[in-house]
Amino acid sequence: MNAMRVAIVTHYWKNSPGGGVKTFLVNLYEALRDKGVDVRVVFKEGEDRENVKVQGSRFLFPFRAFFKLFKLKPDVVHSHGTWYCLLAGVIYKKFRGVRLVHTFHTEPTEKEKLNLFARFFMQYLINNADCVTFVSARLKEKIEEIYGLRFGRTAVTHAGIRAVKIGDEEINAFRAKFGIRPESFVLLALGLTALEAKAKGLKLLIQSLKKVRQIHPNIQLIATREGKYASEVKNFAKEIGMDDIVVFTGDIESPMVAVAVCDIYAHIVFGEGGLSLSILEAMAMGKPIIASRVGGIPEAIQHEYNGLLVDNEENEICDAIIRMMRNKEFAERCGRNAQKTVKEKFSLEAMSFEFLRIYQ
Repeated sequence: MNAMRVAIVTHYWKNSPGGGVKTFLVNLYEALRDKGVDVRVVFKEGEDRENVKVQGSRFLFPFRAFFKLFKLKPDVVHSHGTWYCLLAGVIYKKFRGVRLVHTFHTEPTEKEKLNLFARFFMQYLINNADCVTFVSARLKEKIEEIYGLRFGRTAVTHAGIRAVKIGDEEINAFRAKFGIRPESFVLLALGLTALEAKAKGLKLLIQSLKKVRQIHPNIQLIATREGKYASEVKNFAKEIGMDDIVVFTGDIESPMVAVAVCDIYAHIVFGEGGLSLSILEAMAMGKPIIASRVGGIPEAIQHEYNGLLVDNEENEICDAIIRMMRNKEFAERCGRNAQKTVKEKFSLEAMSFEFLRIYQ
């Protein structure tokens, strides 16, 4: 029996600034291959000689991607995120009659509401998909609310995480490079400088730490990624006198080393339609989580079981951090439960099983 042939169509792929979407897709690609599926990726941004890069604008992409799909002859096309990736799959389906699946990853903002023509066009594309999936249940609600779209068959397909081990040598090198003191209690915020809603949350976290340091002066916060709002957040930290305890690393090759270094993973954001992969990655490494009670985050974090959920209010964030710092037993228990949650609900095995069911 021949292996199922699946073509993933995406904007972001390996060696691109695709953040969580890229990580989701790389994990899915590897998980499907482990199951014996013949998987190829047609992508717009990134570098990977084993797969197919398509050059050109977003208006040319669907047609050029279609010709690549025509050569690959997949049984299933799985498009991700953007309308032009979905359009490539719709065109191919019209010619080949294959199964078409589309996944939404990112929460739209109010500014991205669709006009009448755009909504009609997107609805037409969606109507051609055999199944539309969302990385969290909350994301589906936001897509329906802001885009005004209606869906037939849908599924919630949470990300799958592969646990990684980081050696002491990598940890020590990271500490030395970025000046993480041996006596410090370390918080980490991964990639919160790229989007406005996340940068706003990072600034609130820094503001909250101003109170925490009065009680625990040995605290440090690591903030990764040189995103669009990085300079704004750096200036804010300097203005309020917190730049001496906030370590801005910029883009780093292995974010998981930063996760290994931290004592608490803090994800304070004002918008999170999906479920951040950085939260799941920290959970997989047994880190206790403090996160905003927004978007799809409560689908992974159960308050006081594997972390603490907080409203975006300075005193509440401050209290949660101090509680974790003072009650080491509670923090360690949250970390163990976080790791258990990932193994039970967010494994690569679970993700690949769900998508294979949808592909059938």
